[in-house]
Amino acid sequence: MAETSPKSAATKTAAGARRALPSLDEALGWDGMQIDGLGNKTLGRIAGIHVDAEDGEPRWALIRLGPLAGCTAIPFEHVAEGAGRLWAAYERDWIKEAPRFRANESLTSLQELELCAHWGIREGQGRAAEVAKQDADEITAVPAEG
Repeated sequence: MAETSPKSAATKTAAGARRALPSLDEALGWDGMQIDGLGNKTLGRIAGIHVDAEDGEPRWALIRLGPLAGCTAIPFEHVAEGAGRLWAAYERDWIKEAPRFRANESLTSLQELELCAHWGIREGQGRAAEVAKQDADEITAVPAEG
Protein backbone atom coordinates (compact mmCIF):
# COMPACT_ATOMS: atom_id res chain seq x y z
CA MET A 1 0.00 0.00 0.00
CA ALA A 2 1.31 3.44 -0.89
CA GLU A 3 2.32 5.79 1.89
CA THR A 4 0.28 8.92 2.35
CA SER A 5 1.84 12.25 3.13
CA PRO A 6 0.83 13.88 6.44
CA LYS A 7 -1.03 16.63 4.54
CA SER A 8 -3.12 14.27 2.41
CA ALA A 9 -6.66 13.58 3.51
CA ALA A 10 -7.18 9.85 3.76
CA THR A 11 -8.86 7.47 6.16
CA LYS A 12 -8.89 3.71 6.52
CA THR A 13 -11.91 1.75 5.38
CA ALA A 14 -13.17 -1.34 7.23
CA ALA A 15 -11.06 -3.49 4.90
CA GLY A 16 -7.96 -1.51 5.87
CA ALA A 17 -7.52 0.21 2.51
CA ARG A 18 -7.13 3.96 2.43
CA ARG A 19 -9.79 6.11 0.80
CA ALA A 20 -9.25 9.72 -0.05
CA LEU A 21 -11.44 12.21 1.73
CA PRO A 22 -13.29 14.74 -0.40
CA SER A 23 -11.56 18.04 -0.99
CA LEU A 24 -12.86 21.16 0.69
CA ASP A 25 -14.24 22.34 -2.67
CA GLU A 26 -16.15 19.06 -3.08
CA ALA A 27 -17.47 19.25 0.49
CA LEU A 28 -18.63 22.84 0.01
CA GLY A 29 -20.82 21.46 -2.80
CA TRP A 30 -22.68 19.41 -0.20
CA ASP A 31 -24.39 22.53 1.18
CA GLY A 32 -28.11 21.83 1.54
CA MET A 33 -27.80 18.12 0.69
CA GLN A 34 -29.70 15.64 2.79
CA ILE A 35 -27.57 13.33 4.92
CA ASP A 36 -28.92 9.92 5.89
CA GLY A 37 -27.94 7.68 8.77
CA LEU A 38 -28.60 4.18 10.00
CA GLY A 39 -31.87 2.69 8.86
CA ASN A 40 -31.94 5.18 5.96
CA LYS A 41 -33.36 7.77 8.33
CA THR A 42 -32.68 11.40 7.48
CA LEU A 43 -30.27 13.02 9.92
CA GLY A 44 -30.71 16.51 8.51
CA ARG A 45 -29.16 18.68 5.80
CA ILE A 46 -25.59 19.85 5.45
CA ALA A 47 -25.36 23.44 6.66
CA GLY A 48 -21.66 23.97 6.03
CA ILE A 49 -18.15 22.78 6.70
CA HIS A 50 -15.88 23.97 9.50
CA VAL A 51 -12.15 24.00 8.89
CA ASP A 52 -9.12 24.13 11.18
CA ALA A 53 -8.46 27.76 12.05
CA GLU A 54 -4.74 27.35 11.32
CA ASP A 55 -4.34 25.03 8.34
CA GLY A 56 -7.77 25.37 6.66
CA GLU A 57 -8.32 21.60 6.45
CA PRO A 58 -11.93 20.36 6.81
CA ARG A 59 -12.69 19.08 10.32
CA TRP A 60 -16.49 19.11 10.80
CA ALA A 61 -19.57 18.68 8.62
CA LEU A 62 -22.42 20.75 10.01
CA ILE A 63 -25.89 19.24 10.06
CA ARG A 64 -28.98 21.41 10.29
CA LEU A 65 -31.39 19.43 12.45
CA GLY A 66 -34.47 21.46 11.63
CA PRO A 67 -35.74 25.02 11.46
CA LEU A 68 -35.83 25.46 15.25
CA ALA A 69 -33.36 22.79 16.38
CA GLY A 70 -30.17 24.47 15.20
CA CYS A 71 -27.01 22.71 14.02
CA THR A 72 -24.51 20.19 15.24
CA ALA A 73 -21.37 18.85 13.66
CA ILE A 74 -20.00 15.41 12.91
CA PRO A 75 -16.38 14.62 12.15
CA PHE A 76 -15.71 15.39 8.49
CA GLU A 77 -14.12 11.99 7.91
CA HIS A 78 -17.31 10.24 9.10
CA VAL A 79 -19.31 11.46 6.08
CA ALA A 80 -19.45 9.24 3.00
CA GLU A 81 -20.63 10.38 -0.41
CA GLY A 82 -21.89 8.12 -3.14
CA ALA A 83 -24.55 7.96 -5.83
CA GLY A 84 -25.42 11.60 -5.23
CA ARG A 85 -26.14 11.01 -1.54
CA LEU A 86 -24.44 11.61 1.79
CA TRP A 87 -24.38 9.10 4.59
CA ALA A 88 -23.05 8.85 8.17
CA ALA A 89 -23.20 5.74 10.35
CA TYR A 90 -25.20 7.30 13.16
CA GLU A 91 -28.72 6.99 14.50
CA ARG A 92 -30.91 10.07 14.37
CA ASP A 93 -31.38 10.14 18.16
CA TRP A 94 -27.60 10.22 18.71
CA ILE A 95 -27.27 13.18 16.31
CA LYS A 96 -30.01 15.04 18.20
CA GLU A 97 -28.07 14.62 21.48
CA ALA A 98 -24.88 16.21 20.12
CA PRO A 99 -23.80 19.70 21.21
CA ARG A 100 -25.42 22.49 19.16
CA PHE A 101 -24.33 25.83 17.79
CA ARG A 102 -25.04 28.22 14.93
CA ALA A 103 -23.73 27.38 11.45
CA ASN A 104 -21.85 30.68 11.15
CA GLU A 105 -20.29 30.38 14.61
CA SER A 106 -16.57 29.67 15.04
CA LEU A 107 -15.77 26.88 17.48
CA THR A 108 -13.49 27.13 20.50
CA SER A 109 -11.20 24.42 21.72
CA LEU A 110 -13.70 23.63 24.51
CA GLN A 111 -16.60 23.29 22.04
CA GLU A 112 -14.55 21.01 19.81
CA LEU A 113 -13.55 18.86 22.78
CA GLU A 114 -17.25 18.53 23.69
CA LEU A 115 -17.99 17.41 20.12
CA CYS A 116 -15.07 14.97 20.20
CA ALA A 117 -16.32 13.47 23.47
CA HIS A 118 -19.80 13.04 22.02
CA TRP A 119 -18.48 11.26 18.90
CA GLY A 120 -16.12 9.01 20.87
CA ILE A 121 -12.87 10.67 19.83
CA ARG A 122 -10.82 9.94 22.92
CA GLU A 123 -8.54 12.35 24.71
CA GLY A 124 -5.10 12.32 23.16
CA GLN A 125 -6.31 11.04 19.78
CA GLY A 126 -7.22 12.68 16.48
CA ARG A 127 -8.87 16.07 16.65
CA ALA A 128 -9.13 15.90 20.45
CA ALA A 129 -5.33 15.75 20.70
CA GLU A 130 -4.95 18.64 18.23
CA VAL A 131 -7.20 21.08 20.09
CA ALA A 132 -6.41 20.00 23.67
CA LYS A 133 -3.16 21.97 23.45
CA GLN A 134 -5.10 25.23 22.97
CA ASP A 135 -6.70 27.48 25.58
CA ALA A 136 -10.37 26.56 26.16
CA ASP A 137 -11.65 29.82 24.66
CA GLU A 138 -9.27 29.88 21.67
CA ILE A 139 -10.94 29.63 18.25
CA THR A 140 -9.84 26.35 16.67
CA ALA A 141 -12.40 25.82 13.85
CA VAL A 142 -14.10 28.34 11.58
CA PRO A 143 -16.80 28.20 8.91
CA ALA A 144 -15.28 27.43 5.50
CA GLU A 145 -15.59 30.13 2.92
CA GLY A 146 -16.64 29.11 -0.51
